[in-house]
Amino acid sequence: MIGRLSTLQFNQSGVSTILDAQAQVARLQEQIGTGRRIMTPSDDPSGSAQLVTLNSELSKIESHQKNIAAATSALSFEEVALDSANDLLLRARELTIQGQNGTLSQRDRDAIANEIDGLREQLLSIGNMENAEGEFIFAGTASNAPAYDATGVFQGDAIIRQVNIGKGVSVAQGHSGSEVFEGVNGGLNTFDVLADLSQALRNNDQAAVSARFIDVDEATEKLSSIRTSIGVRMNWVEDQASLNDNFNLDLQRTISDIQDLDVADAI
Repeated sequence: MIGRLSTLQFNQSGVSTILDAQAQVARLQEQIGTGRRIMTPSDDPSGSAQLVTLNSELSKIESHQKNIAAATSALSFEEVALDSANDLLLRARELTIQGQNGTLSQRDRDAIANEIDGLREQLLSIGNMENAEGEFIFAGTASNAPAYDATGVFQGDAIIRQVNIGKGVSVAQGHSGSEVFEGVNGGLNTFDVLADLSQALRNNDQAAVSARFIDVDEATEKLSSIRTSIGVRMNWVEDQASLNDNFNLDLQRTISDIQDLDVADAI
């Protein structure tokens, strides 16, 4: 026996079909409005799972790029500081050469010693330089206090903060004073060298002045090596930033392929 639909059932079926069609149209309109094919995970569970992973990678890249900006700023700040320090040491070298002139009067040697004392104070200020956040840049991780005390004794540590700038890639944001100003001639630091040089001039001790001349050269070479390493790091960081940008574009394309709507097809 063939079943028959009652008028009520027929009407209900028609209304249901119309409502389903309206829902589909509304959804298509929403998709067209947003340009997205996947609005909820149920639209494409597999694609949605992929999007979660890909967006997580995008967040990591964003974090890496922020770290790169911070590292670049820190290294640039340190580079400027060490450029100034290098100028001071070059001036100290010139003065040491003058001080080795045996025809100078004691008054002349005292005047040179006074200028070297001033250079030492300026250099000590650089050793205790703070960044915009109030951190002492040459104090290592003990950056909440000056790297050097008033006598030029190092108060920081040799640990440098590392930041992630890419997947499995990290870079040191600067250098500790233990690398920059310590270890001249075995055990002296640059501030000791200048203090001893000043005293040797006041004592007219030419042997000591000559010895300190060698130490000033060694301190300058140490500083030059650090400045070179800063340039290498900045180039490395710049290269990694470009790699991150390229990776970001690839991810964006993949996300677009999965998520974006073919508008013409939808219309």
